[in-house]
Amino acid sequence: MLAFSEHRRSPPALNQIRPGMGASRNAVRKLEDRCREAGVKMTDLRRVLLHGILEAGAGATAIEIWKTLRTMTDGHPPSQGSIQRNLNLLVARDILRRDVSPDRLWHYSIAPERKGRLAVTFVEAGTGRKIPCRMPEVAALLRRAAAEHGLAVQAAAITVTPVPAAGDADIR
Repeated sequence: MLAFSEHRRSPPALNQIRPGMGASRNAVRKLEDRCREAGVKMTDLRRVLLHGILEAGAGATAIEIWKTLRTMTDGHPPSQGSIQRNLNLLVARDILRRDVSPDRLWHYSIAPERKGRLAVTFVEAGTGRKIPCRMPEVAALLRRAAAEHGLAVQAAAITVTPVPAAGDADIR
């Protein structure tokens, strides 16, 4: 088995990517947006890793991504441990897909983006009346909260009660 040095002299940064290497800004920006929506904080290491994932191509192993990053950063890639931890996080948040080959190697590719819109409905407690919620920020908040626990929201119903009128307040 090959042994790789885990010692880093400085944290990876985008300016360490050699000119002419790295993925297109548009593709990386789309992945960064998906990461933010899933509640993943964008760090320099993760930005460099996204470049490496896109450059290595679909079906790349963690070692292939590491080797791609080593070439891109002129021999100063992130440690393999850091890469694997972040790959696991991206898989858990449904940004990457991990497939296992017959030779028991993990292969990573970008997970397909979910096209369906999240349906959020308010259900009035007393009457059962359903009111659609058309606020994308509520859907984004629910997605982010679910992603923090490794879940994905398909639909949501929130039970609400009517707000008492100003004169109906119960004062004790």
